[in-house]
Amino acid sequence: MPDRLFQGRIPRQLRSVDFRLLLAFEALIAERHVSRAAAAVGLSQPAMSHALAKLRQQFHDPLLARTSTGFEPTPKALELIEPVREAIRQVNRLFSAGSTFDPAASSESFAIRMGDMNEVLFLPPLLHELEKQAPNITVTVQHLPPSETVRALEASAIDFAVSALIKHSKSVHSLELAKDRMVCVMRRGHPAAAANRLTTRAFLGLRHLRIVQSAGDVRFVEEALFKNGLQRKVMATTPHWLAASYLVETSDLVTALPESMVRRLNVDGRFAVRPLPVGGAEFSWRLYWHRRFDARPGHRWIRSLFEQIRK
Repeated sequence: MPDRLFQGRIPRQLRSVDFRLLLAFEALIAERHVSRAAAAVGLSQPAMSHALAKLRQQFHDPLLARTSTGFEPTPKALELIEPVREAIRQVNRLFSAGSTFDPAASSESFAIRMGDMNEVLFLPPLLHELEKQAPNITVTVQHLPPSETVRALEASAIDFAVSALIKHSKSVHSLELAKDRMVCVMRRGHPAAAANRLTTRAFLGLRHLRIVQSAGDVRFVEEALFKNGLQRKVMATTPHWLAASYLVETSDLVTALPESMVRRLNVDGRFAVRPLPVGGAEFSWRLYWHRRFDARPGHRWIRSLFEQIRK
């Protein structure tokens, strides 16, 4: 028997779907203004008002509610927006697959998972190249914990991920972007800064700020400590790399940060930086994507940009 999505008749709700309504919905939620949304998708204001009325009927929800400051999306609209955007991306991919890719003419959108630190390291040169070569391509950055990143790649919820030491299946491919290592960072006047090197015992005895993206994130220092049966005094935990740098600058906490980021943050010498006695092995920042997009022209071109900007 042939593989069919629907074994019987196409469901009624799908037969009534107008893809243009999804475009209108995305514009309405993004702009939160009927006239601006109409201009964004090339409709007249009455046509967009009619589309909003149809969407409200389709989803049995107001979608946009008037407030004292203008229109705001309803909880239902916020629940729907990401699936709608993903549907738009997938349809766009379907109709542009196999076509000649012209960066200057393309208006594709790419979703990239990056942490705040990866945004500092890799996003500026990427946007610089896009501005020069592909001014109509848009990039949306998402923050996802490592445990969700691979699932998002496999589900096509994101196009790329920039991260490190992510465990994944053979269906996910990767490209090395930069070598790095973790270093111990503390404020310049920290008592432990008097020593040029930290012993393992001294390091473990300090008060630590731990940086993990999720509860199960045991990369970098966490993994090295676990393998060696060691524990440190964790006083606070944050998922944000850049916030961590501020927190150690204004306290007696120490933390472990990537050396590449510390070089950018420490141009004025505000931090004391020491090698880690444990967890300081070299690792690679990598670009990850699902193999289903290996041959897709737009994806290949974005990957080529990352190859140009890698350290």
